[in-house]
Amino acid sequence: MMWQKFDLRVTFNLLVVVYAFVLPLSRASVGISIVLMTLLFLFQRDLKVQLVQIGKNSITRAIILFVLFYYLTLLSVSGEDMRQGLKDLVPYLYLLPAVMMMGTIDKQTIPKVMIAFIAGMFVSEIISYGIFFELWEKSRVVASNPTPFMHHIQYSTFLAFTALVLLDTVLKERQLAYRVFSLLFFVAVVATLFVINGRTGQVAFLGGLFLLGLTHFQNRVKALFLSSLLIVLVVGTAYGLSDNFRERVSVAQSDIHKMINEGNFGTSLGYRVGVTILSIPLIKENPLLGTGVVDTMPRIKMEAKKAFPDDYWLKRANHLQNQYLQVLVEIGLVGLGFLMWMLYEIARIPLHSNRYRTIKIVLIAVYFFTMFSDIQLHIQFTVGLFALIVGLLLAQSRIENEEESKKVEESKKIEKVSCA
Repeated sequence: MMWQKFDLRVTFNLLVVVYAFVLPLSRASVGISIVLMTLLFLFQRDLKVQLVQIGKNSITRAIILFVLFYYLTLLSVSGEDMRQGLKDLVPYLYLLPAVMMMGTIDKQTIPKVMIAFIAGMFVSEIISYGIFFELWEKSRVVASNPTPFMHHIQYSTFLAFTALVLLDTVLKERQLAYRVFSLLFFVAVVATLFVINGRTGQVAFLGGLFLLGLTHFQNRVKALFLSSLLIVLVVGTAYGLSDNFRERVSVAQSDIHKMINEGNFGTSLGYRVGVTILSIPLIKENPLLGTGVVDTMPRIKMEAKKAFPDDYWLKRANHLQNQYLQVLVEIGLVGLGFLMWMLYEIARIPLHSNRYRTIKIVLIAVYFFTMFSDIQLHIQFTVGLFALIVGLLLAQSRIENEEESKKVEESKKIEKVSCA
């Protein structure tokens, strides 16, 4: 058979490296890569072994049950509603590569994947800076908000994650050349983060920066002081040098003023507050199982016509701009429980490697904050990044566990020989 002519596991590993590189550069790559990964995974010779391994792992179970519960809620609808619901839930399937990667990624592939992702972000940054300095143009992208391949909320998420990983590299890398490169790239990424209209990523970056500071210093008082000082320095520098950042701060103040004094929710911040207010009656009506994937947004629009008859955007809301709220309204407290369980299990992934423990902290910090501002697990780019890193962490944890088990077995053999 054709499948026997080459090693599917090696091909899968190579595909993950390619996927990591193209992820920041191409929306189409997310769907195509996931389809190919799934096919390669399903045709592996040790599929049964991998499925057993997946079933025994509490993290992979949590991911699968979160996705599965979402799909089970569609059993209450049929016909066109069923088709619409299945279409709406497709992005959640992009979480599944994390499950497939756990038992398939090899030890030597993990650092290659991280390097490939950083390389992809490097290419993206070159294009972004070219747009900013008007060296070239890209359709629907302006120099004042140079986000070449994705919406500024998603790009700010990628930038926040990349900046924090680079910062950790600067602090821990022993090779001077790589350390200098990481420092220069870190500065460039942070500069972009505070130039674009990405308050979501900016908040996530500052939150992650604070957590990184706490984990890098044993003295908690010193860690708290230095983390706070670093945040003040970053914000102060951004406010002093970036016109766009100052404008976004001013816009936020204006949004709050309009909501409080004018009852005007037709702003970026106002929209988020508005859909939260509109969600409250739906949560009260169906607290446990939610309003349903198909019915939630039509109901929100109906509520908006009554509560905010003059607001253009709320009457046309297409999502709730908050991952936690979206899940709570659509599939209730039970669904939110599955989401929080999944995040909790990911946060508990056992890792000996200090580097990958830090990457785990960065991932959790970035997504914890950004999911308050957007439906990050329902958007191709951001759910793709989330699944990629979770898959790497699961693979790293598996490899560390296997190596530890080998050491234990070798110790037992030596003891037996000694006793003999």
